[in-house]
Amino acid sequence: MNINWTKAYFAEKGPEALNAGDKIILPSSALEDLLSAVHNNSENLPSPLTFELRHPHKRLIVYSGVKEFSSTSTDTMQLPSWMFESLQLDPNQRVVIKFCPLPKGTWAQLRPLSPDSTDISDYRAALESHLRAHYNTMAKGQVLTCRYGSQSYPFLITDLKPEHAVCITDTDLEVDLEPLLEAKTIENGNNDHHKRSVAMEEVVSGISIEKNQYRYWELKLDSAQQQQSVIIQLTVSSGDADLVVSSTDRRPTLENHAWASLTSETHRQLMLSPTSSTPLYIGIGGYSEDTTNVSWTTSILGVGQQEDTNMIEEEAEPQAHEPGYTQCQNCKAWIPERTKILHEGFCMRNNTICPHEGCGRVFKKGSQEFEHHWHCDQCNMVATNHDQPKHTAYFHSAKTCVCNGYTTDSYEDLAKHRRTTCPERLITCRYCHNLVPQGVLSPDSRDRLLNLHSHESYCGSRTITCQKCNRQIPIKDIQVHAKVHEVQKQNQRLPPLCSNQNCIRPRANNRLRLCQYCFGPFWVTTDDPKNVKLIQRVARKLHSQLTVGCGHAYCRNKYCATSTQKPQDATTAATTLLPMIQSLQHQMSLTNPNPELYLCVDESITRKRFLAEMLEEGTTKTYSIAWCAKALDSEDEDLERARSWLDKNAPKQNVTVNP
Repeated sequence: MNINWTKAYFAEKGPEALNAGDKIILPSSALEDLLSAVHNNSENLPSPLTFELRHPHKRLIVYSGVKEFSSTSTDTMQLPSWMFESLQLDPNQRVVIKFCPLPKGTWAQLRPLSPDSTDISDYRAALESHLRAHYNTMAKGQVLTCRYGSQSYPFLITDLKPEHAVCITDTDLEVDLEPLLEAKTIENGNNDHHKRSVAMEEVVSGISIEKNQYRYWELKLDSAQQQQSVIIQLTVSSGDADLVVSSTDRRPTLENHAWASLTSETHRQLMLSPTSSTPLYIGIGGYSEDTTNVSWTTSILGVGQQEDTNMIEEEAEPQAHEPGYTQCQNCKAWIPERTKILHEGFCMRNNTICPHEGCGRVFKKGSQEFEHHWHCDQCNMVATNHDQPKHTAYFHSAKTCVCNGYTTDSYEDLAKHRRTTCPERLITCRYCHNLVPQGVLSPDSRDRLLNLHSHESYCGSRTITCQKCNRQIPIKDIQVHAKVHEVQKQNQRLPPLCSNQNCIRPRANNRLRLCQYCFGPFWVTTDDPKNVKLIQRVARKLHSQLTVGCGHAYCRNKYCATSTQKPQDATTAATTLLPMIQSLQHQMSLTNPNPELYLCVDESITRKRFLAEMLEEGTTKTYSIAWCAKALDSEDEDLERARSWLDKNAPKQNVTVNP
């Protein structure tokens, strides 16, 4: 149904949430007009609704979807800021909006506009997740932004098919990415801001950093290095810097890090605990007003080094409590008893002890070191009074997380919150495989058991069609659903095969447990309660096979003279049959007999049995020969297709699946 609807509304910038996509907010009267155009039958309204927006005086056009019909004013619509700027609108200027159904897009070519776009590890997942949530349309020449993690990356749409403007909802859109031009990289990004890879024990020097600026490096670890502690040694030649490290965030900061050294010491050493993550992302940020110059390197802390460190600590006071030694009352050092008077006299005149409880550090009287010695009165920090402003700002000043649900005084506590429980913590979604904020913990009890937060709970609630039962299954339940199918598959049972070892048909309900075809020659109307005559008929049949044979060249029966080409005389044949007949008599005396017979069969069954045995051996007897026979029946005796059929439908032997 054709819908002719055009209107002029005053345009205003909408809420911040609109800026992530191309959707606008219209007044409720617009929905009423659209419904009137389709005679109030909502089923005739296309989905999604797409519109063309035009500047009333300039040839500027953009395309949009609609987020909702909830504008507070009947003559005003709300636009994303980028759309407002693209149309070059003045405040409270009218915009002409027209209903414009767009064809489904099939192909798009995008050009990254930011050198930081290389941070996106999976373009397909990032674009698919963001476009699905925020965009209904694409137009040639439009700049769209894709949020990945905590950053947004711009892309220019350079080409589209089948037309210059398309709808991208519920369609398979093939996307090609143009390479980022080096000139654009220099123009749009600061090369110093980019990470570069460094090797273990490589010295990085000559680094200059301005205040609040960060420089980043990427340290890759091999499997052996991941099992050991990594030491980062930082030397600050001028100014002051912060050292932050993360194994997940590509751009660690004061608020987002796993390890950090936030002191003002000139020479620092940061030890990183063993981690299974690689690479490590190392960031150094400038703190002082003047330019900060630093150099740094990395090393591995081995077991021997750790033992040496422990020995040094243990031998710090080797004479403590030894005979002939006493402790100075001023500096607390252990000295020979014979020199105590001389030592204490000198020590009292020249040395002073830090009065802070638990410190006990010895200084020379009047020295600048003692004058600058400082203890934080809120924690156990010991430093110089020059470090006090930074320490107070970093560890004893109120800080609120971006989630507005957590307040602390310490950057270390804030960083711990950001990498654990914070709704804004970045995770790689297990369902859309995109880097997104995790959100709050899901209120659903089942989701809590799966440790799903709001994003993964929403993302996992999307449904896909099960290929086995054609039911719509939520993605987060697909593993359990697949397990149900596996249990059902393992619990399948086929009727036992004919007791004739050359046959492949299901057995029938008769005394010999043969199929109806193999049992036919032995069936008689004579009453035989003890199976004596039946066993005699079987014996005669087997004896005839051994002495004369069946006469069929295709026969593969090892108890047939035609197959073996070695006819036996009557006495030898009787001797060969004796164990088989005795076993048959024993089985027939049981309540549930399971005899083992070798009777000749027709050509089709011989071929089918041969193929089933080949299939069984080809799958290393993963599947029983009965299921191999069923697979051959289902796939017209095609071995390759039968093997695929087994993998999809047949239970494996000696496998137990717990429901």
